[in-house]
Amino acid sequence: KGFFVSINDKDVKLPDGRIVHNGEDFRNKFHLDPLAKADLFVPCGGRPAAININNWKQIFDEHGNPKFKIIVEGANLFITEDARLRLEENGIIVLKDASTNKGGVTSSSLEVYASLALSDEEFNQHMVVKDGKLSDFRKAYIEEIIKRIKANARAEFELMWKEHNEEGIPFTLLTNMVSKRINDITDSVYSSDLVDNEKFREEIVKRYTPQPLLNLVGIKNILSRVPINYLKAITATKIATDFVYNYGLKADEVDFYKYLNGIKLG
Repeated sequence: KGFFVSINDKDVKLPDGRIVHNGEDFRNKFHLDPLAKADLFVPCGGRPAAININNWKQIFDEHGNPKFKIIVEGANLFITEDARLRLEENGIIVLKDASTNKGGVTSSSLEVYASLALSDEEFNQHMVVKDGKLSDFRKAYIEEIIKRIKANARAEFELMWKEHNEEGIPFTLLTNMVSKRINDITDSVYSSDLVDNEKFREEIVKRYTPQPLLNLVGIKNILSRVPINYLKAITATKIATDFVYNYGLKADEVDFYKYLNGIKLG
């Protein structure tokens, strides 16, 4: 039998006979309640450290069985790092916020990128919502962003799943390892002369740029309008991300050389 408890409710009786004295407190801790059971738990809001080292055992029933088979953190910092590891050690698949929330970073980055690449007139014409209606360009741009998010999410998941099955490394630690590997390579590339090579930078920026934006303003306008440091950052990040997703965490300098040789300059 279902029930509803508002955050404003006081002293509500549940079907099992329990009394909820405070609706807001009940909402905040419901993931720890015996009634909270599911194959997939996706917390998409809430308080940081809602699951922590002091209460993680409450994610299991009285027989020690997990109440959730998979937890995908839609909310940042919902679970503390030590609690994530305890949950994984006891049979729950936990996909950490730093992996599962990258779509938001991708979306906001590409929104900023469009604002830098478009002139004021172009931005007003193609990006501004007027009378509740989206321009054809904005619709197409949104679709490309969604495709990018899905592709990156699949690439990261497949990499982590492969490493987890082969090495037995917890997903929590794999998220940290993937992020560190991408960040380290990004920093190295950004500090190298690779990003100063104009033809190379142009090719990588073309690969990064969603097709609707490329079609609208052209690569030459993008290269002249977007600040050079931003273009260098795009180049470094794109190279690092693609390399790690395609070659994995064990790839070495020889693999990186092969990867760079595979980039054909237009």
